[in-house]
Amino acid sequence: MRRRCRGSSFAVRRLAIGVVAIAVLLPPAWGEPHSRVRRDVQRTARSVYGQPIPPDYFRSFPIGVFDSGTGGLTVLEQILRIDTFDNRTGKLRPGGDGIPDFQQESFVFLADQANMPYGNYPVVGKADFLDDLILRDLQFLLGRRYFDTAEASEPRGDKLPVKAVVIACNTATAYGLTDIQQTLERAGVALPVVGVIDAAAEGAVEVFADQIPGAVGVLATKGTVLSGAYPAAIRKAARQAGRDRLISVVQQGALGLAGAIDGAPEYIARGRKDRRPRDEYRGPSPENPQARIALRLLDRYGFDFSGMLYSGSPERPTDLQLNSVDNYIAYHMVSLMEKVRQVRPRRPLRVIVLGCTHFPFFADAFRRQLHRLYDYQEEGQFVYRPCMASDIHLIDPAYFVGREVYERLADSGSLRRQQQSTAGKPHSEFYITVPCRKRPDVRLDPSGWFTYEYKYGRSSGQTQLDYRHVLLRRTLLPAEDQRRLQRRAPTVWRLLERFWSGSAKLQRPAAAPH
Repeated sequence: MRRRCRGSSFAVRRLAIGVVAIAVLLPPAWGEPHSRVRRDVQRTARSVYGQPIPPDYFRSFPIGVFDSGTGGLTVLEQILRIDTFDNRTGKLRPGGDGIPDFQQESFVFLADQANMPYGNYPVVGKADFLDDLILRDLQFLLGRRYFDTAEASEPRGDKLPVKAVVIACNTATAYGLTDIQQTLERAGVALPVVGVIDAAAEGAVEVFADQIPGAVGVLATKGTVLSGAYPAAIRKAARQAGRDRLISVVQQGALGLAGAIDGAPEYIARGRKDRRPRDEYRGPSPENPQARIALRLLDRYGFDFSGMLYSGSPERPTDLQLNSVDNYIAYHMVSLMEKVRQVRPRRPLRVIVLGCTHFPFFADAFRRQLHRLYDYQEEGQFVYRPCMASDIHLIDPAYFVGREVYERLADSGSLRRQQQSTAGKPHSEFYITVPCRKRPDVRLDPSGWFTYEYKYGRSSGQTQLDYRHVLLRRTLLPAEDQRRLQRRAPTVWRLLERFWSGSAKLQRPAAAPH
């Protein structure tokens, strides 16, 4: 039994020590700096939703979708194309009814480009600051404020708030879903919040309905892998389906891949003419302990050296750096397969979860690597075929996300099933974050975005934002990303073109900021 403290001053000191210990050990949501951000978000939520909203008006609100970059547009693409329900009844209907389920809905999409990629914050010990960023994404979707441009002197206040929140980011789901739900609950705001991880887990487990054992590979950001969210969700879904003894889970933290897709300069130098390695590079390399390129596996990677930076020769390279998305995929696929080979009992890889919204853009590149590795031989022996199924399923969680969003809106009576006179036609809007370039303390790289040191050197609780939410104008979307969207997300691309062509209509009389 613990002794009682006899002196009151000693008791106070013990209490103080206990409080400090609790503050250190509890997760970020309990820390005072993070609490300031949470209270700020709650104030925004109460100011917008704290008074009665007529049901017809609320049904006209858009669905909010956010990601750490433009990769979340793949989730929006799937949501826009899904046809699984009868739109008259709101019930599941095999084969759908020939009408996209969300045809009558408007959307607001936010890409937090200034602060991407999210997956690196937990790696560098900044999970608390990441949680702040996620709550600020929520605050933007709930509120009305935005800037026309990065240079605008005053914000506008005429953005519509949202009626549901889709976290189209695996890392944000892993680290922020619970905090978002708790923040809304404490603000007294009941909105559906749907993340991508549970949806992907259910999709992966469905593959094992044939009762054939196998492995599930999870390709996600380093931060998502560190959270352990995917193995936990897959095992939970497997238990619920009675398939937990059939499935092994292997994770590969795809350091740099999401950043390379979005053009983050610490991971890729687009358009670079020479092949000299860069000092600012942070991706996989022979010297990077978090993502080491094993030179003994060079043949297995099968790199295209036109997309590499290196010293020496392609046959005997030194100081090796990846400089193309395809090479990032080659590196991480081989790294995943090397892990699968070590699993005991050995089970064939049957499923790969594309655990980052950026990855489905490159589903064809992943399939090419799978085919190459399935046929890869050394000294007449197949290296990876013994631990690979001949047909490996790639899971994009976006379809399952769309299904859950529809069901929850239908259950609450919040779907727009027909044109409403108060709302007009569905109209989607797109926003992106950019650095506040006029702030003297902000550090920018030559391309105008935060330097790596500045981006990952910030701390939780900042009340003054060093970035802005602005309209996603065409000039803010690189040409390469535009071409990719036209090919891979044609429905979203049509909405973007409509948004850009009608941008003048967005210059509405400013409402009072909330």
